[in-house]
Amino acid sequence: MAVGIAYTYPYAQVIYLRWSPGHVAWPAAGLALVTLAAGLSLVSLLAMGRLFGIRPALRGLVTSGPYRLVRHPMYLSYVLADIGYNLQEWNCVTLLLVLIGWASLVYRIQAEERVLSRHPEWSAYVALVRYRLFPGLW
Repeated sequence: MAVGIAYTYPYAQVIYLRWSPGHVAWPAAGLALVTLAAGLSLVSLLAMGRLFGIRPALRGLVTSGPYRLVRHPMYLSYVLADIGYNLQEWNCVTLLLVLIGWASLVYRIQAEERVLSRHPEWSAYVALVRYRLFPGLW
């Protein structure tokens, strides 16, 4: 269930804003964050290469590129994009959708890390890259 939510809530935001326009906050900053997020997403995908998959599975361990800074840079790109989109246009429903989406991301991170913990190099990687999503926070 969380996998579906994690990948669909941005589309729900766009659809909802077509029905009920939101408020503009800071479009230029929003665009900058969305652009940064797209770049981080691309770099993360390139670092993963053939190890990318939709469902959590033990395909290997990526430790290069942005994975040297946080353990889940792809999900960090989702969070940055969400903030960016909502700076461009938001309302109470889009904020609620984002919070539900972020909760599903936390669930997915925990599920992925349960699977990845079976990798023989996982402990060393976790010791080296302490943060899951936000450097210095979590």
